[in-house]
Amino acid sequence: MAVAMPAEGQLRREALVQPVGGARSGEALLGVGASRTANADFPLAGLGGDVTAFPEFHAAWAIGPRVVFELKGAARKMLSIERRDAVSSVDLDPSLADGTSRDVGDFELAVSFAPIGGTTGFSAGGHLAVRLPNSDETRGIGLNTTDITIAALFSWGSARWRATGWFGVGILEVPIEPFEQNDAFAYAFEALWNAAPDWRLSIGTRGRTSTRRVSPLGTGDLGEFRATVEWRRGPFAIDAGFGHGTTALSGDWNLRAGVAWTLAGNRQATHPPPTGTTRHHAREETS
Repeated sequence: MAVAMPAEGQLRREALVQPVGGARSGEALLGVGASRTANADFPLAGLGGDVTAFPEFHAAWAIGPRVVFELKGAARKMLSIERRDAVSSVDLDPSLADGTSRDVGDFELAVSFAPIGGTTGFSAGGHLAVRLPNSDETRGIGLNTTDITIAALFSWGSARWRATGWFGVGILEVPIEPFEQNDAFAYAFEALWNAAPDWRLSIGTRGRTSTRRVSPLGTGDLGEFRATVEWRRGPFAIDAGFGHGTTALSGDWNLRAGVAWTLAGNRQATHPPPTGTTRHHAREETS
């Protein structure tokens, strides 16, 4: 009999790269958190300032022992406008006159898989992701574009640590220019270490680099280094981390924290069939 029950898992909230291959089949994670990014830049709208995202949702599901599906995004984002360019490439919403922009954040659907290799040692596969627009570009926060990432994934790990990364191409839709796209080199890497039974540490980076010498507005370079600490107690995990943006679009420093609940994967509970002696005793007891 296969049962699913709360337990410690391998999936992580806000992971730069999920540790594909380390999760149990059927393992699921539900997380919620918040983040704060300083001095982010939005060149399409000609705005800059600090961005707060809350609540941020993250759901992950290990469809199989080496396949992870994810859905994540911010239900609410707020930009505290600290800089306005003299000219904007879009007509901004009049509500931004009070110095604040509020809207729903974009959501991302992704699947990571590693069919080559085992749960320890080397494994390889792929990563596919699509970012779906929610916020309108007139709000300054969003771009109202659909972006796709196609990448090769590699992983190496043991019982206590795992390093996973992917690199490939990001197909970016150019805002306010129909039927035009900008292809970028996209990458992500994260190393996860089980430092103690209840503690996990991670460090990694994620971003993209445009293949054009001059990128269309809204498709410029992104990059971030991030470190996270996570404390686990049974099915629950509390995480906190900080990051540093390496490009203007990524902002300067950011802080994030959240909580997650894990539903463990399938566990097989088998019961041996009754022996002839057992059946004989059962009949005697019944008599």
